[in-house]
Amino acid sequence: MIRTILSARTRLTTAIAAAVVVCAGAAPIARAQRVLEKDEIRQLNGVEMLEQQGSKLPMDAVFTTADGKDVALAQYFLDDKPTILVLAYYECPIVCPTVLRSLAGTMNELDYDTGEDYRVLVVSFNHTETTTQALTKRTDFFAMYDRAEGSPEIRNGIEFFTGDETSVARLAESVGFAFNEIQGGEFAHPVSLMAISPDGVLTRYIYGYDYPARDLKLTLIDASEGKIASSIGDKLLGFCYRYDPLTGSYSMVAFRVMQVGAGITVIALAIFITLMFLGERVRRRQHASGVNGTHESSVHPTGANFGAPTGHSS
Repeated sequence: MIRTILSARTRLTTAIAAAVVVCAGAAPIARAQRVLEKDEIRQLNGVEMLEQQGSKLPMDAVFTTADGKDVALAQYFLDDKPTILVLAYYECPIVCPTVLRSLAGTMNELDYDTGEDYRVLVVSFNHTETTTQALTKRTDFFAMYDRAEGSPEIRNGIEFFTGDETSVARLAESVGFAFNEIQGGEFAHPVSLMAISPDGVLTRYIYGYDYPARDLKLTLIDASEGKIASSIGDKLLGFCYRYDPLTGSYSMVAFRVMQVGAGITVIALAIFITLMFLGERVRRRQHASGVNGTHESSVHPTGANFGAPTGHSS
């Protein structure tokens, strides 16, 4: 029993250490990558995102999937899954392929799966592009996303679209995505992903060419209002980090980390005191059992007096 209590204390100490580093230890994940600032994006491509957080996508806008089916956007917002929206054009020579390659790489690092936890919708803002081009780009993306071969459900969580000029314009306007056609049939456009809530509301922009796994996870958790944060670690992560609209990225909130640490300390002390109390009770019972056993063994069960002489008649 004593060994069991000591083992429980060891496991408790390990669990506390793991919980404490959830918030503080997640930061190094993103240090090798850097999300470009808004001014840098504007300097690179000559256009900027006209941020409209809180706006709703045109749910009745119709687009064509890579398989040639015409569907309204509303069809993809019938559950509790958040969405990563990408506006790109399929014949883009450098920028859009880089964005999609980087997104697929970050998705490989996430412990969330498309189709089950979130979805990715890629829409061409060039209304002249075709379903064949969308299918080619979707196939390329599946090849980069390691889990795409795992199940149809995971693949169904990713879709590439084309649309007519009206539908494209409505969608782009709803998220503040401005683009300009330039010489050679190419386009200047913002470099950004957009997070969409399950009810079709724009919640966040992620700028740049690299998307740290921590930031993408936090973006999805925020967009779903915490509904996809199934583990305690994810809930702590969402609590300890907050989005900074000035930098367009997430940063640790020191006060909240202290709150988590204080809460864990209180719980740990309560458990420790309880274990100590239980251990003391076990020790006392064992001691009492030993004393009672020694006392009883000193008295003969028959109660006979072996010291008296035995009488006899002569």
